[in-house]
Amino acid sequence: MAKISEMTQLSPTMSEGVLVKWLKKKGDSVAPGEILAEVETDKAVMEMEAFDSGVILEILAQEGAKLPVGAPVAIIGKAGEDITSLLSEAKSRSSASVASPPASAPASTSVPSPSPSQAPKKTETVASSTTPKLEEEEVSPPKESPVSRGLSPSALEGRVKASPLAKRLAQESGIDLSKIRGSGPDGRIIKRDIENGISAFSSSGISPFAGEIVQEEKLPISGMRKTIASRLVHSKTHQPHFYLDMEIDADALVHIRENFNSDLKESGEEIKLSINDFIIRASALALLKVPEVNSSWREDHILKHGRVDIGVAVSIEGGLITPYVRNADKRSVLEIGRTVKELASRARERKLKPEEFSDGTFTVSNLGMFGVNRFAAVINEPEAAILAVGNVVSKPVIKNGSIVPGKTLSVCLSCDHRVVDGAVGAGWLEVFRNFLEHPLRLLA
Repeated sequence: MAKISEMTQLSPTMSEGVLVKWLKKKGDSVAPGEILAEVETDKAVMEMEAFDSGVILEILAQEGAKLPVGAPVAIIGKAGEDITSLLSEAKSRSSASVASPPASAPASTSVPSPSPSQAPKKTETVASSTTPKLEEEEVSPPKESPVSRGLSPSALEGRVKASPLAKRLAQESGIDLSKIRGSGPDGRIIKRDIENGISAFSSSGISPFAGEIVQEEKLPISGMRKTIASRLVHSKTHQPHFYLDMEIDADALVHIRENFNSDLKESGEEIKLSINDFIIRASALALLKVPEVNSSWREDHILKHGRVDIGVAVSIEGGLITPYVRNADKRSVLEIGRTVKELASRARERKLKPEEFSDGTFTVSNLGMFGVNRFAAVINEPEAAILAVGNVVSKPVIKNGSIVPGKTLSVCLSCDHRVVDGAVGAGWLEVFRNFLEHPLRLLA
């Protein structure tokens, strides 16, 4: 008997998802556990499995559609089976809850969604040491000049729809996106439109360059942004934050890192360790020395964790996500570096598994690569503390009674006062500082 396959809840916080790409098409045979499609949740792009065996008799949702959990996406049954009643049921359910965007291709044709782009403009505790590589989706070429019909449909609606890469190229070229006609799904502007627009503008003499005009704009709130807002507001209103600042002598740390990376290069290793890799290692060892910071409030008790799982805040398009380095205290600096880079790469591709960005014990947020000297971060609940890391700064310092050139690093530990008292937090920072100021101990 044929059944309707529904949008699956792929994470605990997921209420809706975007159907990114169908991996099966109408007429394909499927079995329980086979992957039907890729779905973008509020955290990552994840695989949606089939729960029934049979043949895909109908595709009910187009690629790019935003669907609530439980929405019909396909009908699976025996070949040749009558599905008239199921189609009516699916149509009734969809009309009540789903507004699917017009598709530029049949449901059985793959149209990959845009890849994640650069860091968002507004994120409270974003940290990332690398810039994501931008890629662009392939779609059918435009049937008309991107400027032959005037303003794009999205511009007429008051909001320009463009892929992250198209926005970046337009910004770099000084192009006004409202003068570009998009050829992507639902009039979305993609890379090819920008390139064609530059060519068309050059030959036609029309100026694509944006003027000095600032316009009011209402931006839609993504599922990820809603989740971030909810979690951070809950953290700030339910966890009594207090903050401890400390300046650390970073001369030895910088020197050790340079030598370590030089040795790695000579041995043929492609990886280059960051300051943050050493900071994660030092944090893990400090948590072993002061386990009270590696704890969580549980209303009727305080849970002192028996593991050290350190999160690294990574900026992605539309927000941030915190993948965890599991058992960080048992990993070398090199292992930590490799793990962080691999996790950050998959985070930006929205390919993390739920278990990779949940249930940690401590978080590090580093904005030093953006030139930020000092900041305070919001605790990643239910953890009891988060370490905010600034830039390594060159400045005069006093050593042995003399003023000499030196390098310093500023950090700020945000603590949940229900779990961590001031003296405990200060003690953790002191242990952390000793590890960084004597970095050879981190290599043991």
